[in-house]
Amino acid sequence: MNAGPRGGLGLRLVRTVVYWLLRAGWGLRVMGLEHLPVPPYLLVPNHGSEIDAVVLGGSLPIRLTFLAARELERFPLLFRIIRWFDPVFVRRGLGDVGSVKACIARLGRGDVLVIFPEGRVVQGEEFGPFHPGAAFVALRAGVPVVPVALMGVNRMWPLGARWPRPSRVAVRIGEPLSAENTEDADALTARVREALLNLMRESY
Repeated sequence: MNAGPRGGLGLRLVRTVVYWLLRAGWGLRVMGLEHLPVPPYLLVPNHGSEIDAVVLGGSLPIRLTFLAARELERFPLLFRIIRWFDPVFVRRGLGDVGSVKACIARLGRGDVLVIFPEGRVVQGEEFGPFHPGAAFVALRAGVPVVPVALMGVNRMWPLGARWPRPSRVAVRIGEPLSAENTEDADALTARVREALLNLMRESY
């Protein structure tokens, strides 16, 4: 497995601290690391909690590139912290062609890009609607899509909670899905959803 893009010392320190906090407090298990291909590729996790990005970033021994809402500019301190992680900024509710191009460019330089296909936090037993944006980016960039099931995070930090709660947390990585040139974004999105459902059904 290739370690992917290198992060700075500060980024690696943050990742290490988060990893051991999750291990000690919530029994974090990470399964399927052997499925990660050589970068670039797209990670597509389910989105059951507001801290999914923190859990995912702390769980995997690679540098990840996330998407972040440009509207966070109205929170200067938070925005400065987010910029430190070099995300791709997007404007919600708009056909942001620039962000799509930026995602493809990041993949072109060898990044591992994370896109939540649900687009927002959805809690409960079922997923929310999957949007085809992640599949569209993968098809345009010609990179594989790796489904990632985040399990127990929605119970650890449900919507509206101010503090984490007891729960077992696991990250299960599925086998890569090839983005075939003959496939459209809707068909690839359906395959991603089915792969995530299968991962979520497995015990941890």
